[in-house]
Amino acid sequence: MNRRHLLALIVTLPLAAGSSRFSPAAPLDKVMAKGVLRIAVYRDNPPWSWRAEGKLIGIDVDIGRALAEKLGVKPEFMELTADENMDDDLRNAVWKGSILGEPVADVMMHVPHDREFGLRNDMAVLTAPYHRESFALACDPARTDCRGTLVDMAGSAIAVETDSVPDFYLTGAFGGRLRGDVVHHLTPAAALVDLTEGTAGAAMATLAQVERGLAGKAKGLVIRRGPFPGLLKQGWDIGLAVKTDSRDLGYRLEDVMAGLLADGRIAGIFADHGISHMPPGA
Repeated sequence: MNRRHLLALIVTLPLAAGSSRFSPAAPLDKVMAKGVLRIAVYRDNPPWSWRAEGKLIGIDVDIGRALAEKLGVKPEFMELTADENMDDDLRNAVWKGSILGEPVADVMMHVPHDREFGLRNDMAVLTAPYHRESFALACDPARTDCRGTLVDMAGSAIAVETDSVPDFYLTGAFGGRLRGDVVHHLTPAAALVDLTEGTAGAAMATLAQVERGLAGKAKGLVIRRGPFPGLLKQGWDIGLAVKTDSRDLGYRLEDVMAGLLADGRIAGIFADHGISHMPPGA
């Protein structure tokens, strides 16, 4: 998950100024009538949604297709470029639209389900959580102590995405004792390459990012899950969001998602991408 999305869970940011000119939402009957469910997914956000050889793929893409299939409509994807914070993303994707005039989606994928975030974004409704995400630390036991306390890793390079929650956490925790060991990269994927190529002794990102980054490259590397001492948000649910006047669509999607979770299809989608699925609320 991009730092903008995670910071929305940790820091209370002001809601962007509203407007009376909101984009029209598509309640359930309109979605069914047009035969299309317009789904917002993040651009360049592996393993959730990204393009490979021109084709849009990822966990969120597959779940979106499954939702549309269960509704009996066709999926149409809107690729969303992450803005400065999650509030802006929700506005652009669900209830107002971007300044470029792109129409809103009927539903947005990969929305953090956080009480404060939901309360301050009253133009949208959070619904149908489908996964619980968390952080993980991947490390090379030949280069650093992977099982002791994090402070025991001092002296070994730890790769992170610049300005991400792992970056803030590792540079600020334990009296800053690990600050000099943190190595910054533009993306979580690049941080994990630093580990798999032997430049860094460890890397920290979300569990999904870690599992994708190590796929086929583990070579004895260890994945250490939380809890991590002093980290405010150890885990968070991700789910859907619809515009507030599309609640009937949200209710229907919630029922559909519950069925997909119960019959194992969601877990199967995660498995297809080599990512561990954790039920929401776990």
